[in-house]
Amino acid sequence: MAPTGSEGLIEKLALIPDGGEVFHGVAPLLERWCARLAEVFDAEGTSAMVFDGEGLQLCAHYGDLPAVAYRGKTKQGEGIAGQVLASGKPLLVEDIEASEFFSQARYPKNQGKSFLSVPLLRDGQVAGIMNVRGGFQRPYEAQELHGLTIAGLLVERDIQLVQMRGVLRSNFITVALEKAHRPDLNAMVKAAEDPGKLAKLLARSFYRELRKAGFASTQIIMAATEIISGLGSSLRDARKKDR
Repeated sequence: MAPTGSEGLIEKLALIPDGGEVFHGVAPLLERWCARLAEVFDAEGTSAMVFDGEGLQLCAHYGDLPAVAYRGKTKQGEGIAGQVLASGKPLLVEDIEASEFFSQARYPKNQGKSFLSVPLLRDGQVAGIMNVRGGFQRPYEAQELHGLTIAGLLVERDIQLVQMRGVLRSNFITVALEKAHRPDLNAMVKAAEDPGKLAKLLARSFYRELRKAGFASTQIIMAATEIISGLGSSLRDARKKDR
């Protein structure tokens, strides 16, 4: 007897590859996930959005969706995805046409009957959203929402893998590793004619390489904050030693 309900969804999710594929960028990865989830949930369409600190930007989709959908951003509280961004919690809309969200739909003809939306969480913060629309045979229920929530964990795991691979392939990391093995690095920095200019060049390189790796602006700011925090600790330790 074929499994049904939650059991069937979990079995389908278990058959999805474990992230071993190599994707050169977050967008191709999310495109593949959108196609996979459309099959798992028998969906009319799926979409993936990333949060860049200002709003949600559509990054990939599967199904019928106009190109204009990639323009603009969804803010907190706007529509279904905006509600999920604001709350950080999954949302199920069993009948989209009878819901409060139908009047806010940007593309009502592409909504489907039911709608699932779950956050992609990183360190407890919303890093993106996965949406599934369909339910023409029967409305989506709590079991589908639970299944998509599990899938969201797998999607976010794969995003982090792609980003870390991008960082490891970057010129910034290559140069940093090379310099880490040079005992005269401090002497080189001290000998720089303009340390301020050198710092700006390194900062721009750091930003460019992380953007290439697929990191959002807020994530880059978090990384820079950690560096500044570490520098502050080092300076405090140095002052204590000088006393």
